[in-house]
Amino acid sequence: MTSFLPTLWRAGSLLAVNLLFLMMWGFAGIDKVRTGVPTWFGSKFGATFLAKFPGLTATFWLLAASELVGFALALAALGRVEFLRNQTPKLMLTTLVWSLFIFLELAFGLWLSSDFNGTFNMFVYFGITLFILHFVAYRGNAGWQMTNG
Repeated sequence: MTSFLPTLWRAGSLLAVNLLFLMMWGFAGIDKVRTGVPTWFGSKFGATFLAKFPGLTATFWLLAASELVGFALALAALGRVEFLRNQTPKLMLTTLVWSLFIFLELAFGLWLSSDFNGTFNMFVYFGITLFILHFVAYRGNAGWQMTNG
C-alpha cells in the first residue's frame, strides 16, 4: 500500500518532464521549419565566423534539425509510455542528453554574438536539464539504473 503513491508521483513527474521537452523542442523546431530563416538572423550572426562556415542558412537549419531530433526523441519516449514503465526510461534520458547539446549550440551562438545574458540563460537551462537528467536516471531505493531495464 505504501508503494503506490511514490510510483504515481514518479510517473507523473516523468510525464511532465517528457511533455515539457516535447513541447519545447516541438514548438521551436516546427516553428523554424514553418517560418524559415528570420530576417534578424543575419544581423545577429553575420559578424561571426558562422557567416563563413557553415554559413548562416546552414547554421539555422542545423539548429532546426537538432531541435526536431529532440522533438522526435521526446515523442518516441512518450509513444513508448516510458513514464509508466518500471524500468529505465532510455529514450527520455536520450532526449535529455540531446537537449544538453542543443543548449550548448544555443549558448555558443549567443556567446559568439556577445549576448552574454542570453548565454547565461542557456547555462541555467543546461544546468536544470542536467539536474532533471539525474532525477530521471535515479530510481529511489533501487539506486542508479543507467544500464538495466
